[in-house]
Amino acid sequence: AASIALASEPPTDQLLERPPVNRNDSIVTARMMLNIGGMAVYEVGLMCFLLWVYEWIPDLEAYDGDVITGKKSRHYTILFNTFVLLQVCNEYNSRFLRGEWQIW
Repeated sequence: AASIALASEPPTDQLLERPPVNRNDSIVTARMMLNIGGMAVYEVGLMCFLLWVYEWIPDLEAYDGDVITGKKSRHYTILFNTFVLLQVCNEYNSRFLRGEWQIW
């Protein structure tokens, strides 16, 4: 995540004027822990919801049409794609660690 933050945006004067960080300070701040915990709860909740309550998704009925892929291959494909998309969004949004609301 740090490499994306360094490669995607040029350093600002505000960033360059910050005082140095103590070597003994924790790398993970309280805000980071809050962001990590919030995203974990959101992602696990969404994935569990999609895993167990999937009848509302259109064209997702399980059928034994293909022996190789199995009955629920479409369902598991949607779960996997949702997980990957959540990780991409999380990677992009983790560039801001001080409470900024600039996602674009």
